[in-house]
Amino acid sequence: MALLIAALREGSAHVEALLTLARSEVDGNIRAIVSLVAIVGTIPILLIVTFFLGLDGVVKLLALPLGSEAPAALIVAAPFIIMALWLGWLGARRMALSNLEPWRTWRQAKRTVRDVAGTEA
Repeated sequence: MALLIAALREGSAHVEALLTLARSEVDGNIRAIVSLVAIVGTIPILLIVTFFLGLDGVVKLLALPLGSEAPAALIVAAPFIIMALWLGWLGARRMALSNLEPWRTWRQAKRTVRDVAGTEA
């Protein structure tokens, strides 16, 4: 009986040590994951800020020979405006009523009926 009680005491001590170790490992892993997410989350923010600061620097650099920031800003923004207009035009073409799936299917069905009727005649 004394051996059984000693074994239970030792077993509970081992389980307690194992749970303490598991708790510390999980805490460490959670801290590592949170820090990695924080680092990975700040990288795009820093890249975006760097991009806009670079654009601002180019505007200021072009403003020196032009004498004003307005035309320099227009020159720097022109490629972005052109790209936005082009993407808007492409999006409007894609979203036109004639490109919607039911209309395309209906046109294809009419074309198929025309082809089948043409080959039977």
